[in-house]
Amino acid sequence: MIGALGFLASLVLALMLQVVELPEWAALARPAWPLMIIGYWALYVPEAPAVAAAWLLGLCCDVLFSAPLGQHALGLVVAAVLIRRLAGIYTLFPTWQAGLALIPVWGLYAFLMFWIDGLTRHAADATLRWLPIVSTSIAWPICAALLDTVRARRARRRSRMRLP
Repeated sequence: MIGALGFLASLVLALMLQVVELPEWAALARPAWPLMIIGYWALYVPEAPAVAAAWLLGLCCDVLFSAPLGQHALGLVVAAVLIRRLAGIYTLFPTWQAGLALIPVWGLYAFLMFWIDGLTRHAADATLRWLPIVSTSIAWPICAALLDTVRARRARRRSRMRLP
């Protein structure tokens, strides 16, 4: 079983990285940190409550960004369910290839955000909506490697504590 504290800490870190102030040129291509973290837990840790966490994290994003309630929650839940259902295929790939194979999921999330913003008449530049897909795909191997390292370190520590 994964550590609940590490799971929650990664979700809080994703929210913090999503709201940190960046220069305008960098903010346009900010990776979708909550999507990436939820994607990691849904893909590599089947016992993690990724879908429930996606819903709660999405509601937090909705409140933080003054989005229509449920917009980010819907997008994150759809992504988590899709990744969880296709985990058998995605885990066959090395991490960097999984990042490329996950581009349709990142794109579906971006499309859902774009579509809901259109329904609610929230003006946004359509071309800039797709930059986070590229940056999320680039950041995926780094993020997954860091979370793998933390998870492996915790597992080693727990196994040492069980030895007589």
